[in-house]
Amino acid sequence: MKKTIIQFLILLLILSSCGSESKKKRGLDSTLFKYAAVIRWSNFDAAVGFLKPGDKNILPSGFDLERLKQFKVSSYQESPITPGHKENVIHQAVEIQLYNIHNNKTRTIIDNQIWEFDTEHEIWFLTSGIPKL
Repeated sequence: MKKTIIQFLILLLILSSCGSESKKKRGLDSTLFKYAAVIRWSNFDAAVGFLKPGDKNILPSGFDLERLKQFKVSSYQESPITPGHKENVIHQAVEIQLYNIHNNKTRTIIDNQIWEFDTEHEIWFLTSGIPKL
């Protein structure tokens, strides 16, 4: 009887730990999907909402945001995510093709994104900033 209870508790512990990792992975997938949609629609103002709060080093200036508004995104190609240097950090390189609405030229940039999971709020934040031109 005692052995059965211990086995049940171990099984419960294993299942609960799997659930939190699964929730974290689903949260990452959802966040990356939403961020990609925001960038694909060239909604750079909304992209700021994905940035880690309180990190003033990655907040774009008003000038930077206005400069980005002269571009429309014509392609957003994600590479597979890779683990970061810490446990709750991932990296993703994204090739973004931009179309300048003023001179009709395109340019391609690589946006090296770093995402960090906030365990307190259980949400993923972008810590590398919005795409840089």
